[in-house]
Order: sequence, then structure tokens, then C-alpha cells
Amino acid sequence: MKKELLINLLFTFVFFFSFTMLITFFADDVTEALQYNDLFPKDENFELASCQQWTRDVRSFPLKDYEKAKSVPVLMYHRIIDEKDLDENLYEEDGSIVSTVVLKENFTEQMKLLKREEYTTLTLRELELFINGKLDVPKNSIVLTFDDGFKDNAYEAYPVLKENDFTAASFVITGSITKNEKDYKPGTFQYLSVHDLKNSCDVFEFESHTYNFHQRMKDGTPFLIGKTDKDAEADIRASIVNLDGSKQAFASPYGGFDDGNIQLFKDLGFNMAFTVVPGDVSRGTNIYEIPRKEIKPETTIEEYKQIIGLQ
Repeated sequence: MKKELLINLLFTFVFFFSFTMLITFFADDVTEALQYNDLFPKDENFELASCQQWTRDVRSFPLKDYEKAKSVPVLMYHRIIDEKDLDENLYEEDGSIVSTVVLKENFTEQMKLLKREEYTTLTLRELELFINGKLDVPKNSIVLTFDDGFKDNAYEAYPVLKENDFTAASFVITGSITKNEKDYKPGTFQYLSVHDLKNSCDVFEFESHTYNFHQRMKDGTPFLIGKTDKDAEADIRASIVNLDGSKQAFASPYGGFDDGNIQLFKDLGFNMAFTVVPGDVSRGTNIYEIPRKEIKPETTIEEYKQIIGLQ
């Protein structure tokens, strides 16, 4: 009896000790996973209103008729990563880089080209007015957009944009924004923090990419289409709260939307909405189906010139 008791006590001690060691060893990973899965509160905002005031200002461009743009390319990026920081999870099975990643070296070259060719980056408000025929913009005008709100945008893209005096729109999944700042780990899967937003809000104008609807149904249908209108409305309303009430623009995850969604965008007060359908933007473009041209890892500088209309 005593022998069995001793064995049980010994087993309990060994189990407890082993479990404690495992928890200690994986503590950082467990904590990081918990933080990663925590959504930003639906009823809180990022407090960006003051530093986003510049996005509401509209410039006046004194132009002669031949200097006015007839169309404006809108480019879409996701992630900007230095080649030396590429992690194995950023490669496809065939060895190619995943389509949402653009190498920082290529992005830098692209921005230098825009600067050299004297391109003007428009704000979303200026693009809206151009579409509606209320603002003339220079021939070499362009709109840069980033989807999802990855942390590398603040650490890799932001300095390059700022150096070239460019601005860009960032469509963030607001629920994925982290309240607690974490060290940037290049090449890994990290979203922006509130700290990142505030440190880059002089270059990026932040708008909605939903609160937590960047997901698909079991059959592959984007949440925005597959979920009920009531659920979609609740999700987008939460993102508006997070963004201090900003409703300048919306970008649908995966580019998935239907007529009901468009009506919802209008009802919620969004001024414009973007798709992932390629094409240029001109006077009279459907303000709730604005096309964008995606820049991919394999996009060469010559192809880039064609995309922006230089060739």
C-alpha cells in the first residue's frame, strides 16, 4: 500500500515538474498565440483622428487642359519584405514567392521610378472628387493602396514612401490590430499595432477592410457574401468605430462583394469602395466598384511601367 502511494506521489511530482517545464519553455509562444488571437475591442477606437486630418484636405492643381489626367491607376500591395528576410512560409510549393509579397528591393525601385517621373500620389478623397468630376488632377497621378494591415508595411514600406514624399491608403482588418506592441520579426505573420498606426499615420490613411470578416465559408465564399446582411453590417460597423468613425473608403476582403454589400456600403455612409478587378479609374467610374491593379513579386520594372501607363 505504501509502495503504491509512493509510486503515485512520484508520478504526480514528475508530471507536475514536466508540465511546468513545458509551460515555461513555451511561455513566449503561448503568450504570443493568445495575443495574436485576441481581437481589438469592437467598442474602442485607435485615436487617429487628429493625425489623419491631412487626409481630408484637398489640394488645388492649377493645370492646363493638356496637363489634366484622363485616368488614374490605383495600385494594390499587401506585404513588403526584404529578400534576406523571406521565411519558408512565404514560398509556394513550386518555389515561387507567394503572390501577396513584393520584395522591398523591387518596391524601392518602383517608388524611385514614380519619383523620377514626377508622379503625384492622390488621397482617397482627391480620387473620389476626380471620379465625380469635381477635381482636376495631374496626368501623372496615382493612388497606392495596401490591404490587410501587415506589420511590415510600417517597417519596410513606410520609410520608402516617406523618403519619396508619397502617401498611401491602408485598408486594415481592424480586429487584427494589436493593442500591445511586439518586436517586429521580418518575414513572419504579424499585423500592425496601434503604436504602428500612430507612427505611420502621416503617410498612410487608414480605412476599413472589415473588423474580422477576412475569412471564407467552408465552400470558399468570402464572409462578406456568405454571412447574413445583419452579421456583415455588425462587423463593418465595428471597424468604423475602431477607425474613429472614418468612412472614406472600404475594400472588400478577397475582392468579394455582391449587390447587397454595395447597398450596405452606401447605407453605412462610405464614400467609395474598392475591388481587386484590374483597370484604370476615370471620370464616372462606379464609385463603389473602383478597380485596382495588383503588384506581384514577379512584376518587373518594365511591366510596372506599363501598369502605370508609362509605356
